[in-house]
Amino acid sequence: MSPDALHISLEQVGKRHGRQWILRHIHDEIEPGQFLALLGTNGSGKSSLLRIMCGFDRPSEGVIRWRTRDKEWNAMELPLSISYCAPDQGLIPDLTVAEHLALHQRLRQPLNNIGVKEGLEWAQLETKGSVRVRDLSSGMRQRLALTLAMSSAGNAIFLDEPTSHLDSAGRKWYSELLETHRKGRTVVVASNHNPTEFPGADRTVELSTP
Repeated sequence: MSPDALHISLEQVGKRHGRQWILRHIHDEIEPGQFLALLGTNGSGKSSLLRIMCGFDRPSEGVIRWRTRDKEWNAMELPLSISYCAPDQGLIPDLTVAEHLALHQRLRQPLNNIGVKEGLEWAQLETKGSVRVRDLSSGMRQRLALTLAMSSAGNAIFLDEPTSHLDSAGRKWYSELLETHRKGRTVVVASNHNPTEFPGADRTVELSTP
């Protein structure tokens, strides 16, 4: 396993909004290179836990730690070393697909130094490079968002309901993309019990409403 794959340690992590707890007493270890699926119905807190694991949100209680072989990471620096994709993730609507890929590749180190042409091929959008993102179908936008996440070099990949807006061909595309390009990285997927979103997962964790 790659020494750069992320290890995540959660010790009695909880999250609340106001007086309402949405997560309580989460204690787990995600080993480097492991593929973990967080499963739960709407309101179970799986998306919130995923964002805590990414360092985007702070837990209301408990401790979360991240490390690779040679480094301890903090929540401020972690986002630049991971990839994240969620259904509500904002793409830049006025950019063309090619412009969006080029911008992303300037801001984030692309995996294996792929370029815009390869990114278009990954997303199966070879004929859509000059089309503005706002004019894509929802399935095309989801393929673009997943391609941006998967094609960035980093220590871990975090995906929230990744097959949202994808048809059967798109779900097959996602499964193949994940299998081909996740190696050497820790993967955490949040899913509403949709097995097409976590094919080949090493482990699942079931979350229930507190």
